[in-house]
Amino acid sequence: MVNIAVVVPSWHYWVNPIKLQPLWELYYATLLREHDLDVNVDVVDLRGRQKHGQVDLPERDLYLYWVMKSADAPEVYKIVKDTKRKYPGSIHIAGGNHVDRMTEECAGIFDTSIVGSGEELLLQALVDFRAHRLQSVYKSIRTFHFASYSFPQRDFLPDSSIVNYGHFAQHGAIPGTSVYFSRGCSFKCNFCVYNNPGKFELRRPDQITAELRYLKQRYGVRGVNLRDEVCIPVNRKEAIAQLEAIAAENIVWRGQTIPIGSEDIIMLARQSGCLELAVGLESVESDNVLKLSNKPSASVDSNRRFIELLKKHGIQVKVCLVFGLPGETNRVVEKTIQFLEEVKPDYVAVSGLDPVPGSVFHKNPRLFGIKSIDGDLSRHAHLMFRFGDEEDIGLPFEYEPETPWGPSLSREEIAENIRKVQRYLREHGMTY
Repeated sequence: MVNIAVVVPSWHYWVNPIKLQPLWELYYATLLREHDLDVNVDVVDLRGRQKHGQVDLPERDLYLYWVMKSADAPEVYKIVKDTKRKYPGSIHIAGGNHVDRMTEECAGIFDTSIVGSGEELLLQALVDFRAHRLQSVYKSIRTFHFASYSFPQRDFLPDSSIVNYGHFAQHGAIPGTSVYFSRGCSFKCNFCVYNNPGKFELRRPDQITAELRYLKQRYGVRGVNLRDEVCIPVNRKEAIAQLEAIAAENIVWRGQTIPIGSEDIIMLARQSGCLELAVGLESVESDNVLKLSNKPSASVDSNRRFIELLKKHGIQVKVCLVFGLPGETNRVVEKTIQFLEEVKPDYVAVSGLDPVPGSVFHKNPRLFGIKSIDGDLSRHAHLMFRFGDEEDIGLPFEYEPETPWGPSLSREEIAENIRKVQRYLREHGMTY
């Protein structure tokens, strides 16, 4: 019997890390348990338990980390170091977006790094561990499709860590949880690293039905937060199939999407129980900012029309903005507030640009006038002043004063612009 702990870091950048669920950790724990490999798997959840200092993990043979955000990496690195000191024979395996993008660095931290689609690689690593031939890096030469594997079972964690009222707090007392009905993304926004794999891999309608029924019957869930990069499939046939599967389960849902979609699909989304969509506009200052970010819908006017379409059919709108993008000028606050007063979204989320490792902005900083990027990965979190004026983790970079797209703003100017808009949003009840 091999004892395996799947470790969830603290998610220190969230004011309430318990609100969301660690779905990828649960997904891989489920994978290991279901393949009947004579293993005992548990999930060690550090959210809400620690912020700093040494972490005492229970003794296990293997520890698995799925590092999605680079901002989690320093904490995970320290956990590995502390645990190896306490249990010298322990083996530490990691995968996820950060490991994919920073493989060489991770090779010096973990015993084994999994690069790419992780399912079959993780299973092979376990076989090799038993045979005493564990490799330092496992890299997929093909994609293992998301629909080929089971949805994550949630019983690794207490019920209170799975279902809560926070997901739909703005819509009433609805017990909710998180789900993924797809992974990857076919778009290539210059600031993003979550287009991995580089195409949408969707679960089948019957899998969606099975997961929703499991959540309803086992946990009393009545609402789900779709955490997919684009929650409404861009392919019309796939969108209809997914929305019909959701509609049949008589629940409500919310998710994030891009400002692209026909009116009949939006109508079907509302009929299926969609209460709210978070729309990644990123910037409303100018089309030039959108083009420099390689957004799939590079028009402020088309974004405005999409919001009007959602509101027409009774779907609440959460506008998602990023401040500090290339092309931004000192008129960004004025133009942003003007846009918000015109379209009147229900909610707004503002982030600071993070040229995260692996993104186009990080790989080609000079092309966008970026002078320096902070090497402290703990600074690579995009939230700034959302939960208060003292919160200042983000914008881990500086522009050159003059850039290929014109004069830039300093980090201090960008931060102050975010503060101004966040204050406006709080005063107008547009945050949650």
